Amino acid sequence: MSFSKLFEPIQIGDMEVKNRIAMAPMNMGFTDPNGYPGDQVLAHYATRARGGFGLITTEAVMINPHPWWGGEAMNVSTFTDYRYYRFWSKVVETVHNYDKCKICIQLSPGWGRQGHPHVNTPDVYPAAPSAIPLHIDLRNLMSNKGWETQLKKRAAKETAAVDFTELIKMPDEMYFSDEVQSNLKKMFRAVSEELYHIIWREAPREITVEEIVEIEDRMAAQAEEAFKLGFDAVELHTPHGYLLHQFLSPMMNKRLDDYGGSVENRARIVTNIVKKIRKRVGNDKPVLCRLSGADLQPGGATHEDMCQVAKLCKEAGVNAINISQGSYQTSGSTFAYHGEGDFTRWAKGFKEATGLPTIVPNFVNPQTAVKAITEESVDIVSLGRQAIADPFWPVKVKENRVKDIVKCSRCQQCYAHFIFNKWLTCAVNPTAGYERFFPELWMKGSRFESRIAKFKEKAEDLPQI
Repeated sequence: MSFSKLFEPIQIGDMEVKNRIAMAPMNMGFTDPNGYPGDQVLAHYATRARGGFGLITTEAVMINPHPWWGGEAMNVSTFTDYRYYRFWSKVVETVHNYDKCKICIQLSPGWGRQGHPHVNTPDVYPAAPSAIPLHIDLRNLMSNKGWETQLKKRAAKETAAVDFTELIKMPDEMYFSDEVQSNLKKMFRAVSEELYHIIWREAPREITVEEIVEIEDRMAAQAEEAFKLGFDAVELHTPHGYLLHQFLSPMMNKRLDDYGGSVENRARIVTNIVKKIRKRVGNDKPVLCRLSGADLQPGGATHEDMCQVAKLCKEAGVNAINISQGSYQTSGSTFAYHGEGDFTRWAKGFKEATGLPTIVPNFVNPQTAVKAITEESVDIVSLGRQAIADPFWPVKVKENRVKDIVKCSRCQQCYAHFIFNKWLTCAVNPTAGYERFFPELWMKGSRFESRIAKFKEKAEDLPQI
């Protein structure tokens, strides 16, 4: 089978991406507790750059300096002011040491109702479009075998009394009864306090219009700073239930002002951000927007709604749509989909609505990726968990070494480590999370290697003193 389609270049704004393979944005938790990207972050991205990815998108990077953004245990990367710039410039310069690899920073204003108070400010609740609390339906979560396996693996004693097969089948009236909810809350509190707060979130407070305008301005200002540092593109963190997505969803946004009601009003914060970015950086710099194809929840945003949002984003100045789906509420079967290629179903609608390039995640096999490019309105395939499992997937495909690919098992170990406050590792890649200790994985073939070799050669010629 020919994989040549995966290695054709594509233009997005003034950025040419050398192939159709991107690394998806993933919060790995490798930054320090204050959000600074250190050596592990650098080595993680450098390894994937060496592995042949044409475009690397960073994890969601926080631009919001206020504690109401909804801090979590992720050690979220930060880009609020000049203190962080030199650390990110090191990452950018490192990635650019690999053959034509581009890097895009994903900017986020917060978690909204999917967050909860930061440990340093326990009385400051997250701000969201409306004061609607989040509850993750465990019937959905446990439909994903990976989640079930990880929970039983780490909390066998606490979960022994729960038949997850029966839980999944439970009707609403039984599942939401006081008795069942009380028993589930007791069990999950015993498993992990962090996990309990992920499933049953506190109600957020409603964000003010003044705070919304401040977020718009900060997103634009930090986008400009990102381009000054050498980032090739910026992406708005607008998917799967986070703060900006909450504005787009009629299920999560019940506002009666200019930021609620019609699709145009609900999208106003996003389109205002894009317009304000364009005023600062001009019309050529690539501005991407990641959008969920649909909420996949009763009363939520439909695919038609999201296509209308995408069209408004294009009119405001967006260059490409990066596709996701669902939210934390559907995290079992959609947000962390167990299979492969499910997200491609949204590409055609977005393409017809905007004509913009589409970036679609959730691939394991190159055969599926080529099919998406040739038949399913996908312009760039992106790898998330598969990029953790095998950072050299692109170069292996290019050299037709498909049998050498280390495939993601969809075991959800990487996700589970967030919940259980562990360092993120991979069940099939023992170097994941430890790349900084293996420079041979990421330095070879880069300009670093040749420059260092020349420096050492000259140093070795110096006389001994």
